[in-house]
Amino acid sequence: MLLRLLKYDFRAMWKQFSLIWGAALALALVNRFSIFTDVDGRAIHLRDTFISSVPVFAFTAALIAMFVLSIIFVIQRFSKGLLGDEGYLMHTLPVRPWQLVVSKLVCGIVTWMVSGVVAVLSPALMLPLNLPDLIQFPWGNLFRGMWKHPDAILMMLEFCLVILSFLVLFIASMYLAMAAGHLFSRHRRLISVAAFIGLYILIANLYGRVFSVRFVQSLMNMATVSAHGSMLTASAIMLIPAAVFLAVVCWILEHKLNLE
Repeated sequence: MLLRLLKYDFRAMWKQFSLIWGAALALALVNRFSIFTDVDGRAIHLRDTFISSVPVFAFTAALIAMFVLSIIFVIQRFSKGLLGDEGYLMHTLPVRPWQLVVSKLVCGIVTWMVSGVVAVLSPALMLPLNLPDLIQFPWGNLFRGMWKHPDAILMMLEFCLVILSFLVLFIASMYLAMAAGHLFSRHRRLISVAAFIGLYILIANLYGRVFSVRFVQSLMNMATVSAHGSMLTASAIMLIPAAVFLAVVCWILEHKLNLE
C-alpha cells in the first residue's frame, strides 16, 4: 500500500514540477546560445545587451520559483492531504499514519533533490562547450581514477547522506509544526509558523548545550579525526531529532486528529 501512496504523490509532484523543471533546462539552453556564440570554432562572450539579458533574468526567476514551489509543495501535500479536506479520504485508507507520513516525506525529499539536480545541471548547460570537446574529454581516465580511489566515491556518498539528513530534518520540522498548529481550533497557520520558529530555536539550543558537554565533545573530536566519521556524525545528529519529530507527528495523526 505504501507503494500506491508513493505513486499517487509522485504523480502529483510530476504534474506540478514537470513544467518548471523543463523550463529551467530549456532557458539554460537559450542562454547558452544568447550569451555565447561560436566563431571559428571558439566560444566568445557576447556584449551585454537587452536581448541577452532577458533570458538570463527569466532563467534566474525560474530557479527561484522552482525552490519556492518546492517549499509550497511540501507544505500543501501534508497540510491538505493529511490535515485538510483530502484527509477525510486519506485516513479512511487501510494504512497506518506512519505510511502516510513516509509517503509525503519521500515525495518531498525527491522533489527537493530533483530541483537541486536541475539547479546544478542547468548552469552546466550554459557553458560554451561543444560536442566534440565533450567527446574528447578523457572520461575513461576520470572513471579509472575514481575506481582506484574508492574513498572519493565513499566521500561523495556520505556528502549526499548529509544533504539527505538535512532535508529530512527540515521537512520533519515543518510537518511537526503543521501538526502542532492543527491541535488548535483557531489561528492554525499562525501557530504553525510560530511552532516552526520555536523548533528551530529548540534545535539550535539543544545542539549548543549537548555538544558543549566535555564527554560528548571528546567523542566529536574523535569522529572528526576521520572525514568519514565527521560526515556520519553530522548525519546522525540530524536524523535523530528528525525521527523524534516524525514519531510525534504520527502520534498526533493517530490520536489527536480533528478534521472538523
